[in-house]
Amino acid sequence: MLKRGLCWGAAFLVGFAGNAWSAGSAVRSRALPPLIPREVLFGNPEIMSVNLSPDGSWIAYLAPDQGVLNLWVRDLDGQAPARVLTQQRDRPQMPGYWTADGRFLISSRDGDGDENTVLVRIDPRTGESKDLTPPQGVKAVWIGADREAPKELLVALNDRDPRYHDTYVIDVETGERRLLYQSTDDGRDVSILWIDGAWNPVIRSQLLPDGGSAHELRLPGESEWRSFLQFNFEDTITGSGPGGFSRDGQWLYGVLSTGDDLPRLVRWSREQLETCGSDCTPEVVHRSSAGALGVALSDLDTGVPTALKEVDLRSRLVVLDPSVETDLARLRQLAGANDFAVVDQDLEGRRWLVAIGSDRQGPQYWLWEREQDEIRKLFSVQPKLDAYVLAPMESLDLLARDGRRLPAYLTRTPLASGTEPQPLVLLVHGGPQARDFWGFSSTHQLLANRGYHALSVNYRGSTGFGKEHLLAGEGEWYAAMQDDLVDAVRWAIDEGIADPDRIAIMGASYGGYAALAGLTRDPELFAAAIAEVGPSNLRTLIDSIPPYWESLRINFERMIGVGTVDLDAISPLQHVERIQRPLLLGHGANDPRVKLSESEAIAAAMAKRNLPIDFVVFPDEGHGFANPRNALAMTALQEAFLSEHLGGRAEPFGTTLNQSSMQWRLRSLPIP
Repeated sequence: MLKRGLCWGAAFLVGFAGNAWSAGSAVRSRALPPLIPREVLFGNPEIMSVNLSPDGSWIAYLAPDQGVLNLWVRDLDGQAPARVLTQQRDRPQMPGYWTADGRFLISSRDGDGDENTVLVRIDPRTGESKDLTPPQGVKAVWIGADREAPKELLVALNDRDPRYHDTYVIDVETGERRLLYQSTDDGRDVSILWIDGAWNPVIRSQLLPDGGSAHELRLPGESEWRSFLQFNFEDTITGSGPGGFSRDGQWLYGVLSTGDDLPRLVRWSREQLETCGSDCTPEVVHRSSAGALGVALSDLDTGVPTALKEVDLRSRLVVLDPSVETDLARLRQLAGANDFAVVDQDLEGRRWLVAIGSDRQGPQYWLWEREQDEIRKLFSVQPKLDAYVLAPMESLDLLARDGRRLPAYLTRTPLASGTEPQPLVLLVHGGPQARDFWGFSSTHQLLANRGYHALSVNYRGSTGFGKEHLLAGEGEWYAAMQDDLVDAVRWAIDEGIADPDRIAIMGASYGGYAALAGLTRDPELFAAAIAEVGPSNLRTLIDSIPPYWESLRINFERMIGVGTVDLDAISPLQHVERIQRPLLLGHGANDPRVKLSESEAIAAAMAKRNLPIDFVVFPDEGHGFANPRNALAMTALQEAFLSEHLGGRAEPFGTTLNQSSMQWRLRSLPIP
């Protein structure tokens, strides 16, 4: 079964500036590199989210139309011009994915960031669209499709109960649906993990009261579910479990970390599964040398993994099947020192869509005609970047105060003169069960170009660096997780990299929480903070999580430390009196994950104490900024805010703020 997900990125935010860029003490009177325009770094890409049709003759992609990203199709053989299929004029269109027969594209939308996703069928010939799932109040999740049943999709809907997703088969042409599996049909909240090509549920899973998980198996032809695997909290939170079968049903693949810090790819044979009961010892296919392990390439006919990708600070390919080594060697030759990934293939494996990029080059899409060994460049995602010299991103292994390894990335400003310490912006990723990666970063490049070093740290609790690193974050919000960020800043100061008087902390979601924690817990370290969609009160955060997160509540609460830590003590809202430095808050009014009230509460508390606070709200956004006009406005505020408080330079506002939906709630600094 082919499983695909839909995603969309968001930008960081900030707050104040004058109308012309300023050159503060961070920028010396010497020949300076030109300002890279915000529009080049954060505006609409020229193309993104490219998908190859099953027969390899067409691509679908997102590109601007009248200033907004819309869905396009293009004939790769040059028989027809590119055509725009959608007419979005406010929020960008979400990516489109081909049905297995190439007849339709499946895309999605939500209500201004409310995450109630609607799946939409789009005809690539006419642009005609049809909603396949309820248009309001229901979150649809595309589970997958199979090339043997191209006219059907597997979709999960929470229309019966907003807390639980039931599994449906939807007819793509008619929109008719039939219930395949109800998640609580036996009184338990059970999720389907794998369904075979005949739409028979084969593997299901249940989260246990202690945060562990239990998996059950029902092979085709069997009438009853039986126990298969069970994992404790530690292995469940790190992703141990079965994945899926090969297309012929002979092998079940999975990833386990039981007994080890690093993951391993394993498999069970069909014959073994028929008799082994709950004592099924798998064959180990590969033991990873890094904390993140994924499938980079699979056999098109069997679905068996042929190459893996391990990711630590940098990534590397691991070849499982020697028959693909020649192909990968050819792509390595094409990419040179850059990273590459096989994005898509046609069903015959004749045409490969390949993405190539690095820290100093935006992604490029290439088409490889494998049989003729002809390679042609299709697009650059951000070709205007080619006119500018970008700064390299360094990979670092720092040490926390307790000796823990802290994988990090540093981009130094080219505006620095000699070895003199420079202002630094600490960027904190969200999640917190997520991570930062090496590669091109618009935020790193903006900051470096404006006169700041940019530092990203994979603090304890981050994923991708082993089970022990992730679990070390349990119950450590406001404590050791925040210590790691402080220790990274102290390292930069001690190394003479960062000016101790000009350091800012910035992030979104958990990163926004960390920025608030930085101002309240370490008030003298940071000269300013920027928090987007960040929780300020963990009690209200937990009480207001979306209903469809209910099944994950136990693991969410356990990682925070509910029941073992004082939630008031780790809530920045309870320590507002410690704030000494300026703060910029930004929030989407429709955020279902971190409610707008989280920012409203701390903004009101700061205003009551006459503390410097700027607070902006976007009425048409949710948990992050999808509309590029809004993202550009926040970037403009960001660089101006940092210029005011750290002394770098900033591009003039122009009409950027007026073109967004931004609403000021509180303003402590003048804006033209």
